[in-house]
Amino acid sequence: MDHTSILIVDTGPIWELVLYRAVNQLHFESLRRKLTYLVSPEAYQNCGNYVSSFRQRTTSASVVAELNNHIAKTEKKGYRQFWTIVRDEFERMGMDEQVVRLLDLDLELLIRFGPIDVSLLEMARRAVNRPVILTLDTKLDAECKRAQVGSEMLSQVCFGTR
Repeated sequence: MDHTSILIVDTGPIWELVLYRAVNQLHFESLRRKLTYLVSPEAYQNCGNYVSSFRQRTTSASVVAELNNHIAKTEKKGYRQFWTIVRDEFERMGMDEQVVRLLDLDLELLIRFGPIDVSLLEMARRAVNRPVILTLDTKLDAECKRAQVGSEMLSQVCFGTR
């Protein structure tokens, strides 16, 4: 991996990290079935190694809002713990957040993909160092390839198939 690149992280990979920690550190076993890719310590380690290989990591403020939607659907007694995990993951990764204005988004892409994915694409468009978007979303991954933006699926990162 080129360490001068910037990693732009979509909601799905962050939520997987949060779920993994909620299950394995907080013992919220009822959430284990929601884990899709971070199903083992090795997958978690592979993801961590991949993320840390980038000099800079960022996401959009709209991703944080979407994380709130995921957290709101979990047990209310765990609300504080989930936000603590999110904040800890952001701090651990050195995650930056960017605000992308609605008026800066391409209308046609906005209609096709929604504001969260399009904000990530806009961030990639603005980046000077070869950006890579980490996602679970196959539609976003396909659009990245079409737009010649680097992308990586979390499944490939976790299972070492990249």
